[in-house]
Amino acid sequence: MSGQDGETRTDAGRFHTVGIVLIVLLAAALAGFLAGAFAGEGEWDVTRGLLFTAAFLLPTAGAAAWAWWRTRRRAAGFGLSPSRYMRVGRQIQRGRLPQDPAELPAATDVVRRQRRTLSAQRRRWVWWLMSAAAVLLLMSAAAQVLDQRYGFAGLNLLALGMCLINPFVLRRQRRRMHAVEQALATAQQPQVSSCAVEVSPHSSGPREDRTGQR
Repeated sequence: MSGQDGETRTDAGRFHTVGIVLIVLLAAALAGFLAGAFAGEGEWDVTRGLLFTAAFLLPTAGAAAWAWWRTRRRAAGFGLSPSRYMRVGRQIQRGRLPQDPAELPAATDVVRRQRRTLSAQRRRWVWWLMSAAAVLLLMSAAAQVLDQRYGFAGLNLLALGMCLINPFVLRRQRRRMHAVEQALATAQQPQVSSCAVEVSPHSSGPREDRTGQR
């Protein structure tokens, strides 16, 4: 049953990974098509929309292929499949550790990389950049409303909302990362204690009093 459960989880991880890639590619294609089709002065241009679709889709597909290659190399270093390695990463993002002890080294690597990413986003210049982007998006949305281009104004407001909720998302990720780091330290502690138990009988065994012997 455990082998069947493992195969089921692996297949589910593969389907999840393929689904994420397809959603990202479809979102990029749709965004490119809409940006190209509405780029003109109030006119609908399908040809320009298709050109923008290709311009958005090709770099996105290249970035997805590069990310998959990097993930495959990392997963091979821990003896895992890419889908299984990504499943460990999703569990870490949700604040949970994998149940399989064989996945703990991969979990340690994921935690270290995510902690480094979160630490980089706490730098002062990142916050200045996000604030400047929010101000520019708000000004752009106001200008689009004055020009009666409400579609572009809505897109700018959507991007502005994403900038505003980003600090709260990062705070929640830091709390989950702290909980995962504590759970990971607790999971690795029995291994250290077991090694100490194996060494202790040799160093602290019963000693005989040889003072009366000659």
